[in-house]
Amino acid sequence: MFRRQVAFVAAAVAALATVGAGVAMASQTPSGTAVAVAAVPRPDHVVVVVFENKDYSTIIGSSSAPYFNSLAGQGASFTQSFGVTHPSQGNYVAMFSGSQQGVTDDTCPRNLGNVANLGSQLIGAGFTFKGYSESMPSDGYTGCSSGNYARKHNPWVDFSNVPAASNVRFSAFPTDYTTLPTVSYVVPDMCNDMHDCSVSTGDTWLKNKLDGYAQWAKTHNSLLIATFDEDNFSSVNQIATVMVGEKVRTGTYSEQINHYNVLRTMEDAYGLSALGNAATATPITDIWSTTTPSPTPTASPTASPTSSPSPSPTPTASPTPTSSPTPTPTAGCVSPGQKLGNPGFETGTAAPWTATSGVLDNGTSEPAHAGSWKAWMDGYGSAHTDTLSQSVTLPAGCASYTLSFWVHIDTAETGSTVYDKLTVQVGSTTLATYSNVNAAAGYAQKTFNLAAFAGQTVTLKFTGVEDSSQQTSFVIDDAALTIG
Repeated sequence: MFRRQVAFVAAAVAALATVGAGVAMASQTPSGTAVAVAAVPRPDHVVVVVFENKDYSTIIGSSSAPYFNSLAGQGASFTQSFGVTHPSQGNYVAMFSGSQQGVTDDTCPRNLGNVANLGSQLIGAGFTFKGYSESMPSDGYTGCSSGNYARKHNPWVDFSNVPAASNVRFSAFPTDYTTLPTVSYVVPDMCNDMHDCSVSTGDTWLKNKLDGYAQWAKTHNSLLIATFDEDNFSSVNQIATVMVGEKVRTGTYSEQINHYNVLRTMEDAYGLSALGNAATATPITDIWSTTTPSPTPTASPTASPTSSPSPSPTPTASPTPTSSPTPTPTAGCVSPGQKLGNPGFETGTAAPWTATSGVLDNGTSEPAHAGSWKAWMDGYGSAHTDTLSQSVTLPAGCASYTLSFWVHIDTAETGSTVYDKLTVQVGSTTLATYSNVNAAAGYAQKTFNLAAFAGQTVTLKFTGVEDSSQQTSFVIDDAALTIG
């Protein structure tokens, strides 16, 4: 229903992209005599292929994506992988440079200058990098679009320190895989990446274009990473990510990762400094194996063994549970406990939250999850933006950093096009976006790991945007950030 002027803003603290969550064990026991290795091995070649705007459940287990699921069965399939923002362009920039670099929309062109990124790092360290873009009209092209090509999916063009020679058409992707650069990014065009065409179209493209490399990689110390930029706004930005290669232990893995973890893993493999948010992201270490008990000689000598916990030598046969008993705080954990002030809003005022006018509400038009008060964003049925934020310090050295809250979305919007949305951020990192397409009846609890932000003072910020058409209310209650 339409919101009364006295009603309140919704303090949605839906932090989902949990960079640097602790490593979990694989849910399948790999065959053979391979043993886990603690560091990230150094592949001869890495190929990263990025698809568009599909959530995890649309791909994994879907009959429309038989080849993608076949790859998942041949390598490491991540059940808790997430994009970092919406819309597309910020994800591509983040996965390539460790930060969104202030990019919050798909505006083109973006000229980000001499900012360090994976391509410039590799080239500067004596390795090689190329980005292969399908349907790009010419090598070195810097235009915003041409046919089914879109520059917003091509982040290396935005950085002046990546040479034009590294920006090539996908038609130049070699059939002799030994001639590939050290790291390659492959971007299908707007149809084959599933943006404008079906899942089955992109799945068939992946099989036809990259299965040869995937099979070759498994016997030539190389790696294929198949992932997505973001979901389709129907979940909490959960995406499918699969890695296949010679050193990869087959199984499903439940640690929470996002684009920054993937970037950090590649940087560790080649002894590169971790960029931006990748510096606080945990590298992926539990999926690697070697066929001999001795340490692999190709592991990066500069990867710090203290930055990534050692996985168990043999994974358990049963799937890793999504929630585990609260671990004992580690040494150095100072002042554990609940860190959010006024988590249920029952004081009747917003403080210590900073909120736009009319945020707090104790009426009955939108019910509270518990008690009388709740945070209520938007619901006016007219162009409106509400914000609510709180700064909080997460002490270092603790075993768990759990953010939870209850969210209720009341909307008159229907269909897959999103106009009204609630965006959740920690600092400059977008963690989740909620809208009519992921609304559920009543309240739903969301729980996320914020271990990536340990040792930092950060601001949780929740922004509700409503256009001038149908009304949407975003209601949040009983938020908590518990350090243990």
